[in-house]
Amino acid sequence: MAEDPGAFAKGTTLVENGEMQWLPTPVIAEVYYGVGTARSDTTSREVRNRMLGYPRVAVDAEIARTAGELLAAADDQAGGHAGVGPNDAYIAAMASVLDDAVLTANVEDFERLGVPVETY
Repeated sequence: MAEDPGAFAKGTTLVENGEMQWLPTPVIAEVYYGVGTARSDTTSREVRNRMLGYPRVAVDAEIARTAGELLAAADDQAGGHAGVGPNDAYIAAMASVLDDAVLTANVEDFERLGVPVETY
C-alpha cells in the first residue's frame, strides 16, 4: 500500500483526526509475507520500524472464538465455504470485539464476515 496514494491519504486523514489505528497480529504476518514476495526495496527492518508505533491486537481466546463464529456464519450464509480465509476472520473478530471498522481494500471478505468496513 506504500505506493497507493489513496491509502496514504486515508492514513493521513486518520492521523489528523486522532483516530486509533490498531495493528492486528495476523496483519503482521501478511505484511512480512508481502515483504518476502514483493521484491521491493523495502527491508524487513524498515517494515518493523514502521509498525512499532501501532498498538497490537493479539489473537486470544475471545478473538479466536469470535473469529470461528463469524467464519461459520459467513459459510452458513454462503451455503458452503464463503471463500474467506482464517486470517481475515481473525482480523474481523478484532474489529468486532473492539467495536471498530476494518480498513481494507478487500471489502468483500469483511462484508461477508459482517463487520464494518472502510476503504481508501
